Amino acid sequence: MSSVILKINEPAHQNHGLRKLLGTVNLSSLVDLLTESNLEANPRLSKTTNVTKDIEESLEKQGELFHFMSKGMLIASSDVEELERNRFRLTFDDPELEGILDGGHNALAVGRFIIRTVVNAVEGEEAAENAVKPIKNWSTFKEQWDVLLPMIKDNRDKIPESLMPVEVIFPADGPGGFEFFQDHIIAISAARNNNAQLTSATMANRKGYYEEIKENLDTALIDQVEWKSNDGGRIKAPDLVSLALIPLSKLDNFKASKRVAQSPAVLFSSKGQCVEIFNDLMAEDGVVKDVKGKIVEIVDPGVKSALALMKDMPRLFDLIYEKVPEAYNGAGGRFGKINEVKRPKTSVKFKTHYYRNPCEYKYGDGYMYPLVYGLTALMKVEEGEVKWITDPDAFVKENLERVMKTFNSMISGQNFDPAKVGKANGAYNVAVNELASAYKDVLLKSLGY
Repeated sequence: MSSVILKINEPAHQNHGLRKLLGTVNLSSLVDLLTESNLEANPRLSKTTNVTKDIEESLEKQGELFHFMSKGMLIASSDVEELERNRFRLTFDDPELEGILDGGHNALAVGRFIIRTVVNAVEGEEAAENAVKPIKNWSTFKEQWDVLLPMIKDNRDKIPESLMPVEVIFPADGPGGFEFFQDHIIAISAARNNNAQLTSATMANRKGYYEEIKENLDTALIDQVEWKSNDGGRIKAPDLVSLALIPLSKLDNFKASKRVAQSPAVLFSSKGQCVEIFNDLMAEDGVVKDVKGKIVEIVDPGVKSALALMKDMPRLFDLIYEKVPEAYNGAGGRFGKINEVKRPKTSVKFKTHYYRNPCEYKYGDGYMYPLVYGLTALMKVEEGEVKWITDPDAFVKENLERVMKTFNSMISGQNFDPAKVGKANGAYNVAVNELASAYKDVLLKSLGY
């Protein structure tokens, strides 16, 4: 729990299911809010763009008109206490629901403007430019802000008295007021961010759909994923969603998972559609339960078991990527001669998608996705839960070459075009059948047949 005090000029009150304060705030009064805010409640993280630079320029050149030029910030607070002289204490009890819901780029721009102004007044123009130069997004802003906060607090009087429009949403008094606030605050946040084309993946993360993936994902990868728009991760959440749909496709009691099994090429051809399928699965009866507001928790044991395999899927994706060239050559092909395949021109090798392991070739993921989907042949559903029937890493290493003896014909049949291979449902069926056949032979051999 944290709280800040805002002095809201000419506050206007509204009370229609939720309560709302509207008004303007002097920039110097935003120092405490910027200190406490982490943008967890905002569906996206702000980053420095031409938009933020234009906002800063407006503050510098037309500060007296800024509150007419900007929509400002939308803030959610679980409790607002009115003090004297138009001051209000805002309490933030849950950072996932409360804080700055919309206006993150305004917050970033104002923060950069305050830093530049204060440092310029104290240490000069060159120091001011050096102070804002490293600030590329909200995370780097917070790091710099924390370092400079003592200087900023000691020099609030150097901050221009431009005004920022604010709206503060908080629960109505009386029975059910807080519950109503919790139930609707995410929908309000999503609606306010629609103008910025909020992605389905970002909203899915906001609702808690990806928490089970995060819980099972290798900790070495979690911080490298762009879970929220603009947070800069090199791994995109929709890529992980497409991998998650592979074990989920083994569950035939859900309409959404059946769609993947019926047309697995969607895993490669449309990451956006993968996100929609995953979201549709979350909406099916019994899959999730609300834990606070509209933030949910996955409770279906079958879905949880399938997502538990996400500890393995990125590693297996990389393993197959590394092994395909060798397996292709071992099956009689010449992988390096395919036009769509690249070899490094220097001693620096290419790297795999997730773990950045060095590899000799770079080629389209269309060759990959059918083979990764083929791993469903090594999964079974037992008592409603998805499990491996054998060690998938060892199996891939020992049997991929055998699979490629048949799968090579899929590659040549599509004129060696990775995109065409990845979009051909037949390639996925071949991969599943060949992996299943290889597993059957291994099993029979182990039994002495």
